[in-house]
Formats: sequence, C-alpha cells, structure tokens
Amino acid sequence: VYVWETLNYTNDKLGFYAEMFFVYDLQIVYSYLHGMEALSNLREHQLRLMCETVRYEQHEANEVLYYPDDIGTCWYILLSGSVFIKESMFLPRSSFGKRSAGSLRRGCECIILEASEMIVVDYVDDNDEYFQRQASHRQSRRRFRKINQRGERQTIIDTVDHYPLPADFSNLHPSDSCHSHMTSSQSRSSIASDSGSSSLSDIYQATESESGDMDLSGLPETAVDTDEDDDDEDVGRGTDPLMSRDIVRDCLEKDPMDRTDDDIEQLLEFVQQLPAFASLSVSVRRELCAVMVFAVVERARTIVLNHGEELDSWSVILNGAVEVIYPGGGSESVCMGGSFGVSPSMEKQLMTGVMRTKVDDCQLTLLCQDYCSILNQVEQNTQRVEEEGEIVMVKEHRELDRTGTRKGHIVVKGTAERLMQHLVEDHLVVDPTYIEDFLLTYRTFLPSPLILGQRLLDWFNDSSLRDKVTRVVLLWVNNHFSDFEGDPDMTSFLEEFQSNLEREKMTGQLRLLNIACAAKAKPRVITINRPAREMPLPFTLIGGAERGTRLFISSVEVGSKAEEAGLKRGDQILEVNGQTFENVQLSKAVEILRNNTQLCMSVKTNLLVFKELVARVAEERKNGIPHLPKIGDGKKNSRYSVPELGADSDVIGQEKVSKKVKAHTVGGRNKLMKILDKTRMSILPQKPYSGLGLGQTQDDSIVGLRQNKQTPPTMAVSGNLSSSNPDLAQGQQRIIDYSTQPPDQVLRVFKADQQSRYFLINRDTTAREAANQAMREFGLTASPEAYSLCEVSVTHEGVIKQRRLPDQLSKLADRIQLSARYYLKSNMETEALCSDVEAQEMQRESVVPLLSLSSMEIANQLSARNYLLFSGIEPTDYITDLFKLHPQEPPTNLRNFEDLVNQETFWVATEIVQETNLAKRVKIIKHFIKIALHCRDCKNFNSMFAIISGFNLAPVSRLRSTWERLPGKYEKLLAELQDVFDPSRNMAKYRNLLNKHNLQPPVIPLFPVIKKDLTFLHEGNKSKVDGLVNFEKLRMIAREIRHVVRMASITMDPALLFKTRSLSQVSSSSLSDIGTMGGKRKGRRSSFLSAKKLYEVEMMSRRVRQYLDTHTHESDEDKLHKLSLQCEPANSSSDKKKIK
Repeated sequence: VYVWETLNYTNDKLGFYAEMFFVYDLQIVYSYLHGMEALSNLREHQLRLMCETVRYEQHEANEVLYYPDDIGTCWYILLSGSVFIKESMFLPRSSFGKRSAGSLRRGCECIILEASEMIVVDYVDDNDEYFQRQASHRQSRRRFRKINQRGERQTIIDTVDHYPLPADFSNLHPSDSCHSHMTSSQSRSSIASDSGSSSLSDIYQATESESGDMDLSGLPETAVDTDEDDDDEDVGRGTDPLMSRDIVRDCLEKDPMDRTDDDIEQLLEFVQQLPAFASLSVSVRRELCAVMVFAVVERARTIVLNHGEELDSWSVILNGAVEVIYPGGGSESVCMGGSFGVSPSMEKQLMTGVMRTKVDDCQLTLLCQDYCSILNQVEQNTQRVEEEGEIVMVKEHRELDRTGTRKGHIVVKGTAERLMQHLVEDHLVVDPTYIEDFLLTYRTFLPSPLILGQRLLDWFNDSSLRDKVTRVVLLWVNNHFSDFEGDPDMTSFLEEFQSNLEREKMTGQLRLLNIACAAKAKPRVITINRPAREMPLPFTLIGGAERGTRLFISSVEVGSKAEEAGLKRGDQILEVNGQTFENVQLSKAVEILRNNTQLCMSVKTNLLVFKELVARVAEERKNGIPHLPKIGDGKKNSRYSVPELGADSDVIGQEKVSKKVKAHTVGGRNKLMKILDKTRMSILPQKPYSGLGLGQTQDDSIVGLRQNKQTPPTMAVSGNLSSSNPDLAQGQQRIIDYSTQPPDQVLRVFKADQQSRYFLINRDTTAREAANQAMREFGLTASPEAYSLCEVSVTHEGVIKQRRLPDQLSKLADRIQLSARYYLKSNMETEALCSDVEAQEMQRESVVPLLSLSSMEIANQLSARNYLLFSGIEPTDYITDLFKLHPQEPPTNLRNFEDLVNQETFWVATEIVQETNLAKRVKIIKHFIKIALHCRDCKNFNSMFAIISGFNLAPVSRLRSTWERLPGKYEKLLAELQDVFDPSRNMAKYRNLLNKHNLQPPVIPLFPVIKKDLTFLHEGNKSKVDGLVNFEKLRMIAREIRHVVRMASITMDPALLFKTRSLSQVSSSSLSDIGTMGGKRKGRRSSFLSAKKLYEVEMMSRRVRQYLDTHTHESDEDKLHKLSLQCEPANSSSDKKKIK
C-alpha cells in the first residue's frame, strides 16, 4: 500500500516533479517493480530511472480504457482486477497496451471488466535515458585472478574507464575427447565435451544492444538486377560493436562488492545453463553469484593444482577444459560446465593428482571460504513442513532484493497434495507466480486434472477460501482452457463450478468466468452424415439474425451421430460447408442444414451469449412480446440497443462524449460489443445493422466507396428481416459501412464483355454483398436478384469451369486462385463468360516462378505462416513434449513448427540446385539473401536461420563457381546474417538480439534453441528429490515457457500483422483518398488508381501464397547432391568420393 501512496503523493502535488521523490520512496517502488516479470528485461539502472516516471491509476468497472486508433503513449501492468482486449482477458500481473507491428496507434479497444488497479508506464523519446544502450565504459573496479604458464597466481584489481572487448573464444576447438567423471571430493558435475565453441553451457548473454537499421537501397525486388549494378551499390551498414560485448564476463570481472542486483540476476541466469549448478537451489546459486571470483589461465598445459595441495575453493569451468593426471598414470578430463575442488565439508581436503589446462584461455569461477558457509547458511534457512511425522513440503527463506522489503519462504519441493493445498495459501509477496507455475506444470505429477478440480470444489464450500478458489479456477480457464475442452469430466467440473457461483450469487465472478470461456474457446470441426434430406435434424437451433444474435445449438439428440461427433448444447455455429453462419436468419439456417446430407460444421463454445439468449427467449415467452433489434441512424458514432451483461433492460443509444465511458451505459456496452464482434467472439449479440433503406442505392465513385456527407434517411424494416444481413429473397441490399468495418482486401470483378472494376471489401463480405457492390460499380440499375457472383477457373488441362457462388460465401479474396476470375453474371443469360483467349491468359498468370516474386512479400508470408503455428502452441504443449506425456490431443502446432526449419532449409537448397543456368542460380541466391534480410526485419529468426542453413547444406555449399559469382555486397550481407547465428558462446549473439529490451512481440524465435534450453532444464534437474516433487525445477521451466509465450502475445491475424509492410509500398495518400472520395472527376480517378495499386499489392500476395502452397522440395540429400553435380560436375577428390 505504501508503494502506491508514494506514487500518488507525487502525482497529486502540482508543481512537484518526479525528481522530488525521496530516495527511500524510490527504493520502495524499485523493490516492488524489480519482482515483476513484465519488467524483467530491463537492467537495474533502467528500472531505477523508470521508478521516477511510472504512475498508479485506478479504474472503475466497465470503463473503456482506450479506443482503436488512439496514439499509444503508454502501456500498463495490471495489479488487480481484469481487462478485456480483443480475444483475451488479462488478469493481475500481466502487461498490456504495448505497441506492436511498428504502429504508434492502438489496434483495438480495452474494456475494464472489474474495478482495477494498474501501473502506467509512459513511452519515452529515443534520447531518454532508460531506453538507451549503455556505452562500453566501466564505472566499477575489476577484480579477477590470472594464472600464468608457470602456475603463478596474480589478483588483478583496476579501475579502468574503458571496457576492453573480451577475447574471442570461438576459435577454441580442442580435439581431445573428454569423459567427465570426477570423485565426489573433486567434482560436483561435468559434461562430456570440452569444445569452447558450441557447448550448451557456454556464456549466455543478454545485452541491450540494437542492430542497426538495414539499408536495402540498391537491392531491387525483381530478378532483372545485373552484376554491374550490384558491384556499384553499397551495403550501407556496419556491424554494431556492442554485439561483441560479453556482459557475463563484465559482471564476473567486477569486484563482488560492486555487483548490483542486476549483475547478480545476469549471473544467475547464466549459471542456470551450467551442469555444475544444476543440483543447487536458486537461493544457493544467488548467494554464490554474489561472491564468486573470476579467474583466467592464459596458456594450455598450465598446472592449476599439484598433487597433495590443499583444496581451498570450489571452481566451475566456464571456458575450455582441464585434465587430471593421477599418480597411477590414469587421467580424467573436466569440461566446460564441470566443477572441481573442495566438497561441502569442514574437514581438510587434499588434491589427488596433478591438474592442468588443456587449452589456452581457460576461464574459471572460484568460490573460496564462502562456499561451505553459504551451503550451511541456506540449510539453516530451510523450513520443513511435517505431517504425521513425514516431511510433506520444504521451503527456503529468500530475500529477492537487497532492500529486505520482499522476503519470505518459497516452496522448493513438496508432495502433490501439499502443493495443491498451497494454492489457497498466501504467497503473493515472495512467490507471485506460484499459481500460474502450478497450473502449467501440475500435469507432470498429477495423473488427472480432475483430482485438482475435486479439491477446488471441496475448498469452495469453505467461505473463507471461496474467493481464492474462484481466482484459481479463473486463472486455470484463462491460461489453459485446453484442459477443459474435449474432456467430458473437466467440462462437467466447470459446469458444476458455474452452478456453485450461481448458488452463492457471485455474479461478477461468474461473468468473468463466462467471458474467459468464450474468449479462449477454439473453433471445432464437426462432421455429420445424414442418411437422407427428409430425415429430421439430430439437433435444434436457437437465435438468428432476426434476434440480433448468432445461431446456437439448443439441444442435441441423445445417442445421435451429432452427439457422437462432439456437438454440444451451447455451441455457436460459425460455418457450415464453407458458408458463414454469423449473420443468418434461423429459418434460412434450418433450410441450408436440411438440404445437405453431409454437414461439415465449424462451431465453438460460447456459453455466455447462449445463456443470455435462452433467458431472453424465456422472458419473451413469459411476457408475450418478441424482441426485435432496433435500427440506428447509420452514423459512425451511433449507439445501438444491446442486452446488458448483468441486466435485462434495453436503452436507446447516444453519442460518445468522453473517453472514459461506462460499459454498462449504452456507449460502453456498444464498445464492448464492437470489440467482440470484430474478434468474432460474440460475447454480446450482434449489433443491428444501420444501413440504408430497402432497395435504396447511391451513386458511388468508381471503386464504390464514396461517403455521403448527408446520411440518407432510415426506412422502416419489417420485423422478420435480419438487421445485420437482410433476407436476400426480399431484395434488400446491404450497403457496407466501412466506418465500422474497415476494408482490408481488394476485389476485381469482370463482366461478360471483359470490363472490370476494382473495389475494396473486408474478409466478412459475402458473395451477395460483393455482387450488389459490383452492380453499383458498373452502373446497373436492375434488382439484386437479376445478378450473381460467379467464379470462372481454368484447369491445367485448359478446361474452363464456371460456377455460381453461394450468397453467404465469404473470404472471397482468400479463396480465389490465380487461374480464376470473379464475374458479375446476369441470371437470365446462359452464355459463357470467358473465351479461350482469356483462359490462356489466366493459365499464364497461374505460373509463378520464384524470381518473379517480391522478396519482401515472401518474407512477410513466411513470417505469417511461422507465426500462425508458433502463436498456436499452447504453453501446455511444451510441457507435454518435454516430459513425453500422452494427452488426448498431441501438440500438432508444436510438431509442425518444429518441422518448419527443415522444410524451409530443403526448400532453399532445392530451388538452388534444380536451376541449371549459372546466372539464374546466382540470382536465386541473391533473392534468398534478401528474403533472409526481410525475415530479420520481421523478427522471424526461424526462417532466417532456415535460409542460412540451406546455403550451408553440402549440395549448395559445394557450388564453387556459383558462389564466386556472388557480388561482394551480398557476401557481406550473408556474412552478417551468418554472424547472428554464430554457435560460439551458446549462440550468444543470437540471444543478445533476441533478449534486448526493445524487441517487442511479435517475435518468431529459433525453435531448436527453445527446445535445447528446455531440455537442459529438464534433464539437468531431478523431477523428484527425496520422494518430493522438485517444484523449483518446475518453476524454472514455467518461467522459460512464459518467456517464449510472451513472444507470441500479439493476437492479431498473422496475415494482417505482417501485411502492413507490403502496404507501405503504396503511397500514404492511397487509403486517405479512399476514405474521402467525392463525386468529382479528380477524386474518382484518384480512387481508381488507389484501388488498382492496392490490388496489385494484393495480387503479389496471392502469387506468393500460391507459390508457397504449391512448391515442392527435395528432402533427400543424396538426390540434392545429384542435382548439384548436374549444376557443377565433380572436380575434386572429395566430390568424387561422395559420388562413389
């Protein structure tokens, strides 16, 4: 409480600046912020400076915190309460509101669901202090030891101003094989390789360094660039010198007295990768990091310890290796990550054998007298909880900062039963992530989640634990809804818990739980085969567009095929056989379902709206008054009547008058409705459409988007019409309101005379709406029933196919192939729409060679495909894969994402070696280098690594003549890309780039590194210690997984997320022209050019998409090698050996 009183004290004093904070107050605020994961990527000096500017705010329930297109001047850390953004509900300790995709504007609204407290972090200018990289100047003393070739030891203490760059250890490749097994008195652990370049335990860095902006000027997007042009162009970029800084060594060389909390955290993260520390608890590691001394042995074969010498320290090898030669002639090696020296005992210990280094520049950490005392001190701080004479839990007392304000006992191991009980105990101060860590990892030691569910139901009956239990269940549903979907027992538990909330009248918590269920539910595909159309449907429906809501399953026949397929009461129908059901009337939906014997239905759980709908229908039957949606006046800021989440009354809308509107008022409720409607969540009923009257048209510009200054009058609509999607049989045209549904795609529609028009649509625009829009574009005045939208396609054999599109078909721009066109066809005519000449043209357009495609667009779509899989990986998937669990559904997305690296690697190699022309082969390599550069701009390190790996495959790397023709500029760019993935020091340069503080999501990391780190944490620590669950290990794994999941925290559609880079090629005035089209000739021409330019960008996107969908790659390296030999025959003995 004092922390926030301190913040408010300064914020409330007008005329006082942030510098007027008392030092003690700043220390209190720092100690609190220091423990937040949302700020864990900031260095100590950055965090201390941030303490002077952060603000504390309180917000009431149902406020709109910010709106779309607002400038994002700050971001937030939630302390209490909850907020809702797009498809996610954010709970305490989470951060939200950060800028994404390089945009300064907010992408969607944020609704305060319940009274909330939050920290506000303002964005700062680039020249502000705490977001600046630190210059390579050292302000503290260096204190480390050097051992020369004669074995003489020297302690170096200096106060230099400039930090000398560390030695490059990447050239250390000792060839001797090491077998690490030392006696207990000499080694705690070691590893089986002493290579100084690629060991798992090598230095793990995390600096604030930024890569400079890539200058791609002179790198044309087409395949017509010449070698002469390439040679004249400059690379225009140098390597960031800070990328070579060794932050870990910097911390190690400091005098232990000068190490800050940030230094200790840096070292703690580093030693986590070393096997020697695997068996030690986090508190022991932290204490050792505070006192360890750095030592360097300059030359190989230097004697470190003589036979019979007294051991006075415990040492861990950070680089290189040592060997011990025993008096009997035997020898043993200790490699990087291994340890030797004194054991934790107060007795005098002597060295057995002679120890000497095996490589130059061997680096060690030394722990002298402090080693045993730290182990003993931690043992004294250990608290054991016993029940019936048996230890059921072990806790350690920890101080998480030097201020002493955050200290207490933290669980390190315990029985499964006792760990469950700890969920409802107080532990937020010192262990705020315990509940999240437990809910993620319980599956490793509990045979069934129902065991935990039953305990929670039992504890719910205790009124003193009820709020805590509810919070646990809410976190469980919000973080791991996959534990409930598809599991009938867990679904029954959730329904029983919801009934308990209703019984106790905990309406606020029930509302949050229903919102979380609706937000986290994923679409499911249900396939039902009916024997005949005349047979009744095995389920009933409720809802529909005439009620202003979506369609739901009201009941499912017991024992029917629908029940066997997994269809459940309360499921919302999204699509049926490819047709959207989001805005369909009930009668129309039943007709479609009855007319199909094979139903492929996309559904999702949405209990919140379903229950609201059932209650409303029951109220209508009771009162005898049907509910009809009200029609607004068509203005941008109009408010429409919607049922309130917690109330039954409807009210009439009003204009927005304030940024902080209430969601229980009309304005706030409609804002929440818009959010959910855009994300297709449908927590609230669909907004009634505010369109033009029946049959009314308007004279639009050539792209059909002119906005009239005067809103046409609203005409009465009969009650049986859909307010959001009119009954097509009655001839009503829906005028697309682009103020509330912004267009994101361009459509080109032809007529039979081969004239065409361009106009903008969105993904939800149906075929009927597109046909109506095309009629206005062509100036046709006939009724809408007279025309329909048709697709004409040409097969590879030249056969022309023509079909009429269903009226409800959506995603039109995504569905059409390159060998197809959309036509506006008169329903009264039967002639062919496409001649043989146009068919041949469409066939030519469908051929897509790699060099004809934009390298930027390829990188964008590679990134979108990678991100789609990466963001679809559930946190539980990592646990399932790591612990080799066998759930009902295997982690498909994780497996597919893991396979992407190999697929893209072989794709690159295949494209290169199957091209026999030398000049084109060089151009393909240059094209891939540019794709890799754009992938880096997209922060897609997975595809970037795959491209470089494709270059390094033997069939490609052996093409000497091809690589010799590569211009020097491209060689430099390729070398810079390869340098990012330098394997030395545990891929430190890649980790530096990935962990810098301003690398915000979306980020697509290199999956092999993720798997490597998680595997080390798993295999380097025992799952059970003394018969108790090693929760310390699970906590470390959970923290690593949260770090990975945070990279995919942007919930925007990946296709749109990376599409903005392509749209930047279009002039900034293009979209503004579309929004301000008038009747003037100049405006019409400008709008046409804008739409045409956007269509060309969209066509390139479609061409790339078709190429990526249809290309094939060869994954057999022997076949690739044969293709490589056809490009450049063998001319060396090594190549001839490969042929043999």
